[in-house]
Amino acid sequence: MSEANYKYLCSQGKIKKVTTGGNGRKALVAYESIPDRFKKVIREKGIDPYASVKNIVFSDYMDWDHKAEQYFRDYLLENGSHLPEEKQKEYTHQAIMFNTVKHISTNVVVQKRFGGRKQMWERMLEAISNLPETWMHTRYKNVISFKRAIQKYDLEGYSSIVSGKWMNNNPSKIIDDVADFIMSQYCLPVKYTISEVLKIYDSVRESKGWKTLTERAIGTWLDKTEQKRIWMLARDGRDEYMKHFGHTVSRKRSEWFPNAWWAIDGTKLDLVHFANNKQKMAAELKINVVFDVYSEKIIGWDIAYTENHASHFRALKMAVNDAGCRPFLFTYDKQSGHTSGRMQDLYDKLPAQGGTHYSHKVGRKSSPAEQIFNRLQQQVISKMWFSDKQSIKVKKTTNKPNTDFIVEYKSALPTVEEFNKIFQTLVNKWNEGKQEDWEYSRIEMYNQETEHREEIGIMDQLSMFWIDETKAKKYYAHGMPLTVEGKDYIYEVYDETNNVDLNFRQKYVGENLIVRYDPERLDEFVGLYELTHSGEKKFIAYAQSKRMHESIPVLMKDNSKALLLQDISVRDLELKRDHEAYERLIQRTGISRESLIEEQELLVKFQGHLPKEQQMEADASSFYSRY
Repeated sequence: MSEANYKYLCSQGKIKKVTTGGNGRKALVAYESIPDRFKKVIREKGIDPYASVKNIVFSDYMDWDHKAEQYFRDYLLENGSHLPEEKQKEYTHQAIMFNTVKHISTNVVVQKRFGGRKQMWERMLEAISNLPETWMHTRYKNVISFKRAIQKYDLEGYSSIVSGKWMNNNPSKIIDDVADFIMSQYCLPVKYTISEVLKIYDSVRESKGWKTLTERAIGTWLDKTEQKRIWMLARDGRDEYMKHFGHTVSRKRSEWFPNAWWAIDGTKLDLVHFANNKQKMAAELKINVVFDVYSEKIIGWDIAYTENHASHFRALKMAVNDAGCRPFLFTYDKQSGHTSGRMQDLYDKLPAQGGTHYSHKVGRKSSPAEQIFNRLQQQVISKMWFSDKQSIKVKKTTNKPNTDFIVEYKSALPTVEEFNKIFQTLVNKWNEGKQEDWEYSRIEMYNQETEHREEIGIMDQLSMFWIDETKAKKYYAHGMPLTVEGKDYIYEVYDETNNVDLNFRQKYVGENLIVRYDPERLDEFVGLYELTHSGEKKFIAYAQSKRMHESIPVLMKDNSKALLLQDISVRDLELKRDHEAYERLIQRTGISRESLIEEQELLVKFQGHLPKEQQMEADASSFYSRY
């Protein structure tokens, strides 16, 4: 290739440089990153790009496992005999190899020698297949079976290595009461190991007249699908059960369409802004972005200081307004803002008929939003001169900011107030672009016609984008307080004449109510709901932002004094109303403070022995006799 082509491919990330050439150094590149057309030429020249991996001395990371050696030496078969010495050696070697693989896969430094996390499994598989024949262990055909064996070893330990042919008859002993006992122990959330289950079994075996069992027998029996379905659900929970046994329908990407799948991702916004601090600069804003996965178009976003439910709400509201329809699938991460009750209520209302929503598992690479956002960062955001380029995967110098340059020109940094306009520009640039192998831009992809589209009307949008507080809040004498994103609000219920609603206050001051609000209209009003005995939410009233009064006369505006006096009068009006209600109660019952004094004076006079006639007269006029 030409030098210009080489530099272009490196700059576009299509060839990954391992070392930079110059001053006597050779420029080395990673073979895996080279485009296929060049790989073909390399192979045709008889060059083996993987020759170096064969020279990796796997034994550099191997440590002899004395515990494994002892375990297999003491291992008893059903007939009471030991494993053949050859098998003891083979299984010990297998355990050592598994231990080494686990060490490499969890050690970031060692991983680099095996090509990093993406390539280490293939490299390790090839490396162990080239170990000397004196190392007796299983040769795996592919990475899938190799990783499956490692996972089984991680779960079951040494017993997972022993071949099932040595225990053909033992699992048949696990039936009826024995099967129930072992299954119930293994299902417990304390997650006993198979060895611990065997010890518990042996402690009661003789008293119950049960036969002896071995770890391998129990492990083999538990590993059968019929048993595994039960203990995995009880032991590991529904999510893990669904991962292994939940039925799914495969979908081809070629059949996807606009608005089939929306995904949201929130992270730090890698742009530096002016800040009123000692440095006069900071990069403390967060960004939430909603993508249409099919086209990769950004359809909603929000910038905030914290990544919380209100920011997710605003980004999703923008997406619905832009799309004018519902997605069939909506996914997100496990950030607490998404999993909160108030957002889950919203997400339940969002999908189209037959659609769903769920959160991606932590640590998995299944979230398309993360993958798309990484490219958005590299291709668009990092190109701004005030980008700090601090993405999670920053390693190369080209992905690090020139801090000296930013500091020199910090007086030109944009303010936080300008960031909405700036990010809108970046969104437009991203949406107008496309992947290199695409024929159409992201906007054109998104605008394609599809028969699968469920429109969402204005009224549906209005009813959808209200958030319920997860816990009921007390309506105090001074109103309903609410705190959202660290900002405090106070609301009051007014009647149709704009006076404080005395009827509402009579019933609900001191009661716990659910607050429903639109995060974009918190300065205006909220809805108040009562929880019924069945758990349903019953609408009570709308509460407006509470009137604040000016006490200094010169600052008072027209009619403000009249409103102040009107609100001040509420206390006296309520006191008068409730006092009159008490007076009416006295009239209905005859029970008053005066009657109490008279009764007790009479009681003292007769020293607690009231004559029968007076007692009957008192009883006849008492409150209880009326009922």
